[in-house]
Amino acid sequence: MIKKHVQRIYENKHLREMLIYGFVGIAALIIQDSIYLITPHFGVYPTVAMIIGNFAGMFVAYFGHTKFTFKKHRFSKREFIKFVVTSCVGLLINAGGVRIITKVLMMDHLWGLIPTFISPIVTFLISKFWAFK
Repeated sequence: MIKKHVQRIYENKHLREMLIYGFVGIAALIIQDSIYLITPHFGVYPTVAMIIGNFAGMFVAYFGHTKFTFKKHRFSKREFIKFVVTSCVGLLINAGGVRIITKVLMMDHLWGLIPTFISPIVTFLISKFWAFK
């Protein structure tokens, strides 16, 4: 039964892309959130920490999505630029969310992780239908 479901996912291109996008995104998210959680201990403001983490995660995501999610055979300067724009949208969601959560709502910086679970949905759609099209 499980084998049948796995095979169905593998055969459905869009479902497979979303699943792989998720795995690559988790790797990038681990890098991003690790930097976000560690750097404030060295005096880095939470918003700046999110920006630094986002850029580190962006490179992990670009290479992973190019090779595994969208199965491109070579790296393209044009796609990279589009991916950077897409990542900037994610960065605005993440850093803007952190800023609102920590400065406007005055909540603990740990609540600033919430936007990192919203931005992948937005960036997947932009990546699939624009950046890697």
